[in-house]
Amino acid sequence: MKSFLKKVVLVILLIILGFLLFFPGYFFFSKPKYKGNVSVQGLKEEVKILTDTWGVPHIYADTEKDLFFACGYIHANERMWQMDITRRTGYGRLSELFGEALLERDIYVRVMGLKEAALKDYEQLPPEVKDMLAAYSQGINAWLNSRKWKWPPEFSVLRYQPEPWNPIDSLIIKQVMAMLLCADFPSEVVRSNLIYRMGQERALQVLEEGVKPPSFETEKISLSRLLELAYPQQSNNWILSGDRTISGKPLLANDPHLEINLPPVWYEMHLHCPSLNVIGVTIPGLPWVIIGHNEDIAWGLSNSTVDSQDLYVEKFNETQDMYWEKDGWVPLMRKEEVIRIKGRKEPEKLEVMWTTRGPVISPHIVESQNPISLKWTIHQGDRVFKAGYLLNKAQNWDDFTAALSLFDSPSQIFGYADKNNNIGYYLGGKIPLRTEEAALFPFPSWREGGEWQGYLEEDQKPNLYNPETGLIVMANQNILPEDYPFYVSYDWDAPFRANRVKELLLQTEKHSVSSLQSLQGDIYSQKGELFYPFIRQIAGAQGKLKQALDILQNWDLQMDSGNAPALYATFMNFFPEEIFQDELLEDFRSFDFFFRRKMAGALRILSEPDSFWFDNKETPEIEKRENVIKNALLRAYNRLDWLYGSPENWDWSKMNAIRYQHPLGRLFLFRFFNLGSRPSNGNAFTVKVNYLTPHKTSWSASYRQIIDLSDWDKSVCVLSSGQSGHFMSRFYDNQVPLWIGGEFHPMIFSRDEVEKNASATLYLKPPNKK
Repeated sequence: MKSFLKKVVLVILLIILGFLLFFPGYFFFSKPKYKGNVSVQGLKEEVKILTDTWGVPHIYADTEKDLFFACGYIHANERMWQMDITRRTGYGRLSELFGEALLERDIYVRVMGLKEAALKDYEQLPPEVKDMLAAYSQGINAWLNSRKWKWPPEFSVLRYQPEPWNPIDSLIIKQVMAMLLCADFPSEVVRSNLIYRMGQERALQVLEEGVKPPSFETEKISLSRLLELAYPQQSNNWILSGDRTISGKPLLANDPHLEINLPPVWYEMHLHCPSLNVIGVTIPGLPWVIIGHNEDIAWGLSNSTVDSQDLYVEKFNETQDMYWEKDGWVPLMRKEEVIRIKGRKEPEKLEVMWTTRGPVISPHIVESQNPISLKWTIHQGDRVFKAGYLLNKAQNWDDFTAALSLFDSPSQIFGYADKNNNIGYYLGGKIPLRTEEAALFPFPSWREGGEWQGYLEEDQKPNLYNPETGLIVMANQNILPEDYPFYVSYDWDAPFRANRVKELLLQTEKHSVSSLQSLQGDIYSQKGELFYPFIRQIAGAQGKLKQALDILQNWDLQMDSGNAPALYATFMNFFPEEIFQDELLEDFRSFDFFFRRKMAGALRILSEPDSFWFDNKETPEIEKRENVIKNALLRAYNRLDWLYGSPENWDWSKMNAIRYQHPLGRLFLFRFFNLGSRPSNGNAFTVKVNYLTPHKTSWSASYRQIIDLSDWDKSVCVLSSGQSGHFMSRFYDNQVPLWIGGEFHPMIFSRDEVEKNASATLYLKPPNKK
């Protein structure tokens, strides 16, 4: 028996040793290629690719077709597994790789109809954009065909190879981004549930200011917990005219806030041919620059929070094969989805029903007594790829706005600056015209007044061009003029970041790239400024409550390292719970999750010390605002004491540390993909956004850029980690120290600077050329 056990242990040790010896060598030879000559089918002329010191490829081609071909090749070279996993997400095919653990996500995506939306998009593409996508796909496939056995590590450890790429795959990646950026329908459910539970009068006290009650009865609806993985997407974007800069030319700063992943969402790239010269960040899988500049204009973007989704309560017949429209019963369209699952012989079969409005999302995404359908702008088809192509080539404001008039979904606000000292912003995206109650609550489909009446005309949008102030600030706040006549949204963020940016910009007469770098790193809590006076007013405290107040007594409201910001942040987590949990019960979680960032909830009643909401109905006493603050502060102190011990051990920068985690790095065997944690400051409401979610994911500035229109080569940018998706590449994590330290690398653009800073040169050549 002992001999047998020894043999077993020996075999296990040999397997481990083989793994340790074989795979590092195997992975090493699968690293991206940066220099040399590569012969590829599909090119007409040679393409030169100079990779600079920071891993940014500068691609020089003679034609647009060859340029987009090379763009696809380089994206695949660095990020093929990321591209494949993103398209699988959009098609609802993750279970094929990961088994039943991700089946619920696949069902969610199938029900949301992303593939149907992508196919409709393709039907509307003009020939020149289809040609662009075809060339891009050919470039990806040329790289795939060159692999033989040298696949990136993720393919090897999961034991599969990617399928060929086609244009629909790029369209599906766009729809994945739309799904992440257009998540307003849960707010309808939260409003409906609050009114159902509390009645209109009390609910309206804590809903968004201006929301009016519906003219119909609401019903109880439950949301899928998967929706809590889709955190609100934020961003900062501000522009200064030349009158406010040292150089006399505009400055444009932008930092979109997304989940921090390995590799990052973005990929820096410079695309150059005789008809196009553009640099910035791309999304692997899409063949154009999303944020950046060309020879004439610069742009950034922020999520508009436009309400582009509506829920409808449907009425089905007894046999569940027809739904009621105003003129009678109409057959449901039924579509069978077949989901293959690793580890299971039989696939999961799912029937998705559609009305004329959109897919029926109950019971998979929401649960309710009556069926619920979703109407969403993406299901109408859109023209985003043409918009992106024209945006990259735009030379002035007219070109810019013409391009963005085609940017249908996801709705974004695009900041603008040009070499002629013009600045502005444009609200891109389809904005449905409908009544507010149809937009804000799940609307009974059989009632009059709930249908969309087309879309807002482009000249009716609240765009801005050359304001007298010479500055524009966008931080997901309400941008609508007071007398604006059309409904757009109530999903704006509270304006703490926007107000702080304006305050800092106005403190300095003339700005530079350097001053905007400092501003992007600002960690002052303007929200804390609102709460702090009420905390300091508490008198007569004893014990741990007094110790908590002493810690906060001289706090400077900076969300930096130390125990004061740690205590304040923990207090702010408990404060809404102390107010609303006793009344909302199981509805509190979704209310807190989807409304905490808005001017809603506790922010609506903070100035009313005797509000009904402060009283805890589970106690005989009548609590007021001060009681709730005391309770939340004491709970925060006790939580930190339990987790970290004495207050000198409380450190916000460590509690809020950035977690650099690869999607596979959650598994012990694959933790070598991860980069660990780095202390970081800020929170969800500071200009420098950074926060850790209950799901242990980090959200922060996924990319920072500051563009100087006086000299393109003086522009700077930085990614959250690095360019490469290969963990052995020197460009996998080379930007981490810069990003953590609030520093940047040059965003070099001129050919001379590119040549000067080149670290490697790769030539893609047609087969007939040496």
